[in-house]
Amino acid sequence: MAFSPRALNKSHPHPLKVLIPLFPDFNTFDANGPIEVLSQANRNNPSGSSIFALTLAADTELTRSIEGISIARDISLTDALARVEEWDVVLLPGGVRDTILGIIEGHLGGGETSTLLTLLKRYAGVKDGLTLTVCTGSLFLAALGLLDGRTVTSHWAALGGVKSLCDGNGSKTKVVRARWVDSKEDSLPRLITAGGVACGIDATFYLVELIAGAEVAEKAATVVDYQRRGEELQEDYVIPEGK
Repeated sequence: MAFSPRALNKSHPHPLKVLIPLFPDFNTFDANGPIEVLSQANRNNPSGSSIFALTLAADTELTRSIEGISIARDISLTDALARVEEWDVVLLPGGVRDTILGIIEGHLGGGETSTLLTLLKRYAGVKDGLTLTVCTGSLFLAALGLLDGRTVTSHWAALGGVKSLCDGNGSKTKVVRARWVDSKEDSLPRLITAGGVACGIDATFYLVELIAGAEVAEKAATVVDYQRRGEELQEDYVIPEGK
């Protein structure tokens, strides 16, 4: 059975609901780069209407990033989880690898349950959903076994860690080095993974083009003076061992 993301359905009402979950030590560029792209798409939509409605979710009122900046949430992760079916897109930033691995270990190792991981697992069951991960955000999905059957990427320094997590839970995952990868398997919900940090901008422009068309994406890129880049898949790159 083929699953088509509702976000790519031209008859699905706009604005699309985009959830951006935050966690301690997240990378602000991973979140703010895509946020800028989506907001510029809204401003440069010829119809004048918004294409995307963005919602920040976190466990606490303020979430401190690796850069030392605290960001206020719109809703709690608990609220986001209760509304999991509503989200047309989940945009998951990356952050400090050790912090991410600590969250994963606590959740899967019988320690503190992570609402974020519970949300990601539940959203994977929304067959017409679409997830975009940036940088090390893909580590969360790898740990949950949600990359099985996929071709994915991550920050170049985390590729080995993604592969190790996938291998550890028996996932048949092809990990590659690229700026972004659209994993289009018909039998799975749609997933786009981006490489390190700035790659999230290119992946989000790609998403905007899929949803709103090339004209909107190119106009938004012109406004922010950004030269878009493609997948840039490195076919011969050997994924190192890592965690």
